[in-house]
Amino acid sequence: MNQTLEAMAQALFRSWFVDFDPVRAKAEGRQPEGMDAETAALFPSRFAGSELGEIPEGWSVLPLDEVLVLQRGFDLPSSSRVSGPYPVMQASGMTDGHAEYRVRGPGVVTGRSGVLGNVFFVHEDFWPLNTTLWVKEFRLALPRFAYFILRTVDFKQFNAGSAVPTLNRNHVHSLRVVVPPRALVDRFESFAAPNLSLIRKNELQSKTLAHLRDLLLPRLLSGEIRVRDAEAQLAASA
Repeated sequence: MNQTLEAMAQALFRSWFVDFDPVRAKAEGRQPEGMDAETAALFPSRFAGSELGEIPEGWSVLPLDEVLVLQRGFDLPSSSRVSGPYPVMQASGMTDGHAEYRVRGPGVVTGRSGVLGNVFFVHEDFWPLNTTLWVKEFRLALPRFAYFILRTVDFKQFNAGSAVPTLNRNHVHSLRVVVPPRALVDRFESFAAPNLSLIRKNELQSKTLAHLRDLLLPRLLSGEIRVRDAEAQLAASA
């Protein structure tokens, strides 16, 4: 289910901001497919030339750092970690929680060293490690828009390392991207938010059930509890 929810939001972003499907439809005198009139009115009906080719009229081409600002994460030696509720983000994704956070959620993280190309949306307050870059400022973007626009970037082209893949944020900041008016960013955010929230809800529920399973299985095998009791506890947590 989570893959489907993610794919739906990704497809919407691509349709609106990469393929410009609503603009193409209006340019041909058609109503954008599956779109309400209020949202359709936010899209122009013509294209204009730009350094990146034809883009919707009234949209801009800007360096990425005018849209969002990336910042290197923070050191956190293993010896200093204290188990807690705040996700610790590394280049390959989320690790065990820590007792403190450095960034308020929601946030967006990508790999800076070791693993390049992954982009993660973080709902909670979190601690990004120094192997990551995190979005410090959402200038012309909002968190979910920033997440999907970064997912369109081929970060491996900016690899500045030799033995270990490494990303220089200044190189990424100079990337030119197409930027829609803020009203469309707001509208996309409102459409994508429920999908990403449901994904996180499913992840947390799955984690809870796995934890409960690990607690109950030894007791079940030892005969301390019966199958019906275990099933009841699992059902109560679902």
